[in-house]
Amino acid sequence: MNNHYFEKLSRQGFSTTTSALQKFVQHTYKLQFATFFWCQSGEALITINGYRFRFTPGCIAVCPTGYNITVHDITSDFSTRFLGVSEDIWLAARCSFTPETMQAIEGHPFKGKGTANEQAFLANIFKQVDIIEDELVCLDPDTEYCRKNIILSANALLLYTQHAQATASAEQAKKDMGIEDKEKQFLQFKDLITRHFREERSVQFYADKLDVSTRNLNSICQRASGQSAKSIIDHYTIVELQVALMYTHKTFQELVGEYHFPDQSYLNRYFKRHTGHSLSEFRSNKALAATV
Repeated sequence: MNNHYFEKLSRQGFSTTTSALQKFVQHTYKLQFATFFWCQSGEALITINGYRFRFTPGCIAVCPTGYNITVHDITSDFSTRFLGVSEDIWLAARCSFTPETMQAIEGHPFKGKGTANEQAFLANIFKQVDIIEDELVCLDPDTEYCRKNIILSANALLLYTQHAQATASAEQAKKDMGIEDKEKQFLQFKDLITRHFREERSVQFYADKLDVSTRNLNSICQRASGQSAKSIIDHYTIVELQVALMYTHKTFQELVGEYHFPDQSYLNRYFKRHTGHSLSEFRSNKALAATV
């Protein structure tokens, strides 16, 4: 990645490039944008939010904003194609997926069956992204057309990752047996959030479920992601609220009931504290105006 990549991402709302990830080697980097990684050649030993794996040709990994990535080692021929997208494009792309599905596919490498057809499918998605970028250099580009197509491309990558995850689930389960105990606990914590975030947002609840102290749970989370347990719980809740506000017709009062908040005023304060915008401001889309 380079400055040109980030400049385009900030200006367009998306950007794509190919890199050997040299900048990441032996350094932990927090992603500033949701990013799709697709390994094209070589191998890398990578840790994403406390989970270590080998990233091999054909693998795809989906990482939301804020995920920590460390590259421990790479082969001389390692190369990965990636696509970074802004928050509004990310939310639009993932709005049709359940929290359980997103939990299953985020932050892990998946390869599916590794067939030529699967790899051609991924190549065509990135080719579509290249075409959209070319469209934006026109004198009078249709930016809304470009934005909608990038959303479709990101959605297609999520659909492929879901397919690859389902295909590789049995093999992945075997690999998970080698995860360190603390890494297992972090993954268990995230799984618990997926199942209980609507009604439980206290660190104590999750610590009790894992049979650890709140101090130990925070230590596990800091080690894996650089964030406190409470920050992870709140971030997960806010993202799901954002999706509900932007892509469903649920009333604020319905969200109060669904997420077990005391009242609408409390929900509004909670949301504004974490996003800087009220529920109505966010729903009107002023908070996430299209950047493309």
